[in-house]
Amino acid sequence: MTLRSFAFALPSIKQTAHDIAAQCDSDADFIMNKVGLHERYILGPDETGVSLSTQAAENLLERFPGLKEKISLVVCVTQNPDRPMPHNAAQVAAALGMPHSVASFDISLGCSGYVYALKAVEGFLAATGSTDALLITCDPYSRIIAPEDRSTNCIFGDAAAASWISAGGEPSNEALAGEMVGHAFGSAADEGCGLEIKAGGVAKPFVQISDTETQDYDRDDLKLHMYGRPIFNFVQKKVPGNIQAALDMASLELDDIDHFVLHQGSSYMLKALARRMRIPVEKVMINMDKYGNTVSSTLPICLSELEARDDLKGKTVLLSGFGVGLSFGSIVVKF
Repeated sequence: MTLRSFAFALPSIKQTAHDIAAQCDSDADFIMNKVGLHERYILGPDETGVSLSTQAAENLLERFPGLKEKISLVVCVTQNPDRPMPHNAAQVAAALGMPHSVASFDISLGCSGYVYALKAVEGFLAATGSTDALLITCDPYSRIIAPEDRSTNCIFGDAAAASWISAGGEPSNEALAGEMVGHAFGSAADEGCGLEIKAGGVAKPFVQISDTETQDYDRDDLKLHMYGRPIFNFVQKKVPGNIQAALDMASLELDDIDHFVLHQGSSYMLKALARRMRIPVEKVMINMDKYGNTVSSTLPICLSELEARDDLKGKTVLLSGFGVGLSFGSIVVKF
């Protein structure tokens, strides 16, 4: 399978660290220096996950005339879709004007979702004999965050990203040719959930349809909860071994990697992980100062920026996503 190109889209509302600090009685210097967020974007009143995902896909498709007709699969990674049903991917395919022969499905996974989805798309293309897919990520957490909650509002931003994945193909002047040469995955739910929304699912539904009994939940049940210290400890404990396992499968060493594209949880977390693994910090892609933690979109946004500055061709990149679940996964890609 080949990673061919990347694009992303940002929503309409831009906020600075000072704007966020005022919302949640926090300190702008802490947000900028410890979290690493200087500015971010969030959905406007008329924007949704589907509309933002569609824009990211259109940004990619407009660069490659004729690509739209080749797409046979649309996959969306999101843990907070526009609605519980139908799935976002079907709505995006329809918004793009895709024919009914195009397959679509969602993957409900957040921070590690992109790396998991790459292998899922690879398997689907191989199993069906299909040639080209759009992999889209979008987790607009602004719609599930309480503005006064500094543990979440100081960290997350909204964005969508689109990746063109093909079953194969030679490199060209127009597109990349990234080959996945090593991977490793895992999960550690027994160590905690890290991030959760307490109500709205089968365990705590809003309404019991069978007897029309409405459940009485307050805002605390409906908002995103994040427990920072357990997540930080999980990342430092589990991710180094996961990265090493992917390198071992690829028969590579840390020094062979040109870019470490790691989940943009916070700049403090990224730098601590780099120190723990003795990775030169200049090899670690950090862009959350411009976008915040965009969940499943952090990795493809990094790849899109590297592509835009012509810094992927001929390079070896390690992708690693970790967070919600608690789940983690790493993939080595040679471009």
